[in-house]
Amino acid sequence: MQTKEKPTYTIIGTTTVIDGPVHVNGDIIIGGTIKSNIDAKGIVRIPEGGLVDGNIRAREVHLNGRVTKGIYADEKIVLGIKSEFSGELVTKKLVVEEGAQISGKMQVTEKKANKIIESVNESE
Repeated sequence: MQTKEKPTYTIIGTTTVIDGPVHVNGDIIIGGTIKSNIDAKGIVRIPEGGLVDGNIRAREVHLNGRVTKGIYADEKIVLGIKSEFSGELVTKKLVVEEGAQISGKMQVTEKKANKIIESVNESE
């Protein structure tokens, strides 16, 4: 009998500031500030008060805080009512709640976002 592996969760507290890239094999909740890129295998959640000054690459991103560069999600991006985003969005599915603030370029496509993300990472 095989046991199903439990998901891994990482939580960045509201008073935490990370000045460097973050790599996570599971899901992450960012209540504080990250001043670099995030690469996550799972879901990135940024509640109100959370800030990412960099690019996010993940399976899904749920934003209610701020992101200042790009979000590249393989499956879905949800921009919540309190979200503030400026930069480039690339995903298969995009949900924008009334009240979300968006400035930038959006690409919603059935193409795998990884190919687009790889070309963005190579140009940095």
